[in-house]
Amino acid sequence: MNVSITKLDRIGIGILLLVCVVAFPAAMLTGLVSKNETDHPSVSPFEDRLLSIRLTGILVESDDGLFSPVNTVDSVKRRLRKALKDKHVKGILLRIDSPGGTVATSQELTGYLLELKKKNIPLVASMGDVAASGGYYVASACDKIIAQPGSITGSIGVIMNSFNVHGLEEKLGIEPQVVKSGKFKDIASPNRPMTPEEKEILQSAVMDSYDQFLDAVAAGRKMNKEKVRQLADGRLYLGRQALKLGLIDELGGYEAAIASLQKLSKDRYGHEQDLKLDEGRRASALGTLMELLEGRIRTQSMPLGLIPESMSARFHNMPMWIMQ
Repeated sequence: MNVSITKLDRIGIGILLLVCVVAFPAAMLTGLVSKNETDHPSVSPFEDRLLSIRLTGILVESDDGLFSPVNTVDSVKRRLRKALKDKHVKGILLRIDSPGGTVATSQELTGYLLELKKKNIPLVASMGDVAASGGYYVASACDKIIAQPGSITGSIGVIMNSFNVHGLEEKLGIEPQVVKSGKFKDIASPNRPMTPEEKEILQSAVMDSYDQFLDAVAAGRKMNKEKVRQLADGRLYLGRQALKLGLIDELGGYEAAIASLQKLSKDRYGHEQDLKLDEGRRASALGTLMELLEGRIRTQSMPLGLIPESMSARFHNMPMWIMQ
């Protein structure tokens, strides 16, 4: 097989080498920072510890490659699977900064948390800027939820987005040609108006997903389902409002969530001293660097200070199908 390296290949290889040159010292620096400059020193995998996992962005299935952001759904699921098998994990802090995602992915993440609860492992959710919709779905499975007074949460509900460009196509002289096996195979097609029968089918799917959402919140928060339904009209709540409504347990930030998890772990396992917190920083230094670079590129055109970072352009790939 003959192999030739084009100019484009050389540019790609050069960029990769540059990233590696930059990332390697950055990884070393991240290791030093997490070891020497934080309140949470590095932790041995062979000692009892608490685990901190960050869940950020849209909750959709994603490829978790070498240069993927470190807090993707896939990486979080991988860490939760490892925690299920690790006898030294005595509590998990889930730091959530997400406006939601697809129904199935939110449910899959919640499923891992429910398995951890069966093993009697304490779970505390800490909300960042936003933990709404599917983000709240996941948080509701934890033993305790802590949010800042200004954290955005709630948005309990399900939405399906579509659009109709039929009129525009007519103006441009575009005529779609569709061959399908059944009358509903192109349901929600943007090329024509939706029929009443199709809308009824989709509405039924949305309401079934919505009912599953209500069940999950009612079970996780130990609330009456009808009470949850009254709160679940899709509206957003700030942390202080959510506390009054019983959707969260306490106001506070990341450190308050750590303290709460320490107490839960002591009560459950009977140890007297605080356990070390494993934040998993050094292992993901390269991914962190790539996420920062990617985020900088995507948000350069965004006006600064107008919206929380968690709702910025790095969430541009929100799916248009069923979402929570």
